[in-house]
Amino acid sequence: MTPEIIDYGQFAERLREQQQGRPRWELLDAVQREWGYEDPGGEPGHSRWGGENRTDGIDWALPVPQALNEWWDSASYNSFAFKPRLYWVHTQWPPKISDLEVAPDSGLVADGGDARVCVFMSEYHYSHEWGYLAAEAELPDPRVVVSVGGEWVVQSRSLSEFLMQLAFERMPAHYGWTLRVRRATVDADPEVVRRLESSYRELGLLPWQEMGTDALSYGAPDAVIRHGRGPGADFRIVINARTREALIAVAETLGVDWSGDKAIRPPAEVPAPLEDLGPLSLAEGETDARGRWTVLSRGYSNPPSVPGAAASLVEAPGALRSVAADQDGTTLAAGDTEGFVHVRETDDESPETISLALHRAPVSALACLKLGSGRRLVLSGDENGVIRYWNTRRKPMRAPFARRSTPVRALAAAQLETGPALAAAWDDGLVRVWDLGSDAVAGLRLGTGITFLGMDDDATLHVTDANGTASLDLDTAKLWPHRDLQLRLDGVDWGSLWTARGPGHMIPELIGKVTSDDKKTAMDAVHDLYRLLVSKEAASTAAVPAIPFLVELMTDPDNKSRSTLLLLIADLADVRQARGGRGDAQLAAVREALPTLRYLHDDPESAIRWAANELEQNCAASPAS
Repeated sequence: MTPEIIDYGQFAERLREQQQGRPRWELLDAVQREWGYEDPGGEPGHSRWGGENRTDGIDWALPVPQALNEWWDSASYNSFAFKPRLYWVHTQWPPKISDLEVAPDSGLVADGGDARVCVFMSEYHYSHEWGYLAAEAELPDPRVVVSVGGEWVVQSRSLSEFLMQLAFERMPAHYGWTLRVRRATVDADPEVVRRLESSYRELGLLPWQEMGTDALSYGAPDAVIRHGRGPGADFRIVINARTREALIAVAETLGVDWSGDKAIRPPAEVPAPLEDLGPLSLAEGETDARGRWTVLSRGYSNPPSVPGAAASLVEAPGALRSVAADQDGTTLAAGDTEGFVHVRETDDESPETISLALHRAPVSALACLKLGSGRRLVLSGDENGVIRYWNTRRKPMRAPFARRSTPVRALAAAQLETGPALAAAWDDGLVRVWDLGSDAVAGLRLGTGITFLGMDDDATLHVTDANGTASLDLDTAKLWPHRDLQLRLDGVDWGSLWTARGPGHMIPELIGKVTSDDKKTAMDAVHDLYRLLVSKEAASTAAVPAIPFLVELMTDPDNKSRSTLLLLIADLADVRQARGGRGDAQLAAVREALPTLRYLHDDPESAIRWAANELEQNCAASPAS
């Protein structure tokens, strides 16, 4: 389906509608979604108390504007609370009084009025601050001012408009296609600005003031163009577009050279594509190409019944959407249309119902599992594609267990010989099966129309659609071929080791992603490992224990990133410029793997043969330091 084209040349009208009384957060929510931000579900990982939170310089008698409180309290449209790195700002709570007051001749406050400014946010390097006038603190949605050159100037007409404009400044560069045109290019051809002003309309926002740049924004179909003015504008023109085609159209209109893909930066975050699968079609005796499952039977059978008491957990005015129970019916769960999950453990002496707002969409599927230790696990999925998993003896994790951009249709859980396992089916026909002990996961592309999943302790997966139920015998060794590797990764104290960008906490997770049967996930993980482990300057002690795991994955013929992974191993052998004597152990670790990888010189894929040659040359050319 071709996405809807959004003409940002009409954005000024949308802004005017909000100023005339539309809900103040409606436009912020729309802008974020249009550029690709998706509500991740779960609870925010960053709160108003997670910023600077200095208590000095605060006037406790001043009220905090209603709009600022609303923004912090919202989980649905406050993207900063979930992804602060989208913004590169520091927050301050409660807002503090700035040492810099409003100039008497600024016209911002009446003669003799309160000239103080309440700062609630700062640029990442503290080059300037954003705040509202203390004289306007009682207003529900006051103006926002910014410190520029030692004085305060108006940045936005209201707090809600500022937060929307901030998202507009940050998100397109993260999610969209970007082309930056340097100052020298525009200075050499002043007609670029004339063509911009004559071809496109302003967004209707006040010029953005940041880092010495006074930027005016214009709208185009699926694109926004920023004209950076002032001494800080290294890039006079910045084009952000929702699609590559829209970006090229603007570049050609302005007459700037985009030189093919070299001048265009693709999105930093590309949503995982949905599976292009047809309806579920499983016949008795059918086997997965990789031997992960075999259909034992196919016929008509009803899913196990759930005690009626589960439905009673949702009290009026809530509307029941899904129910589940564990094997012996002592753990009951129900989900409602408001995203609440209700759980009762009936074998407790005084059973109480736990009701938690785990989702921001109707709960579409549930599963419960009682472990031998007495712990209860609850798995819940919703219409937004979010899955939450929690132990009823603890608080749920803030972040979702898993998410895809299509509804969750069925969930299952069982205690296998390998340990607890979970299964989930999404609307596009993908079924994922997790081993909780190792976090290993398998993706089974079974087909659409799944209405129920069941899992037995003997690793039988029951898959039900409108035409009946197929029982699949799961081969756990082939389902999770890297389960043992995942467990061994957990045995390394990665936090005590260092990468080129800090402690090595991320290394085991990234190596785990290299095992993914989704090619993009595996390739992205290798690229991230490259940035962390390959460095000629910074010490990278995490590289040495990581190398045996990378080599092990390289010997897996089903690995989706083999050529790139082998180049990573080859570059880890190139330690000729390594400092601090760390090259000895790193080179030795790669050389030890050479006999294991030598067969790759005869690999049918030319890219792997070339990378194998690079590996041999780097091992030979890198002397011990």
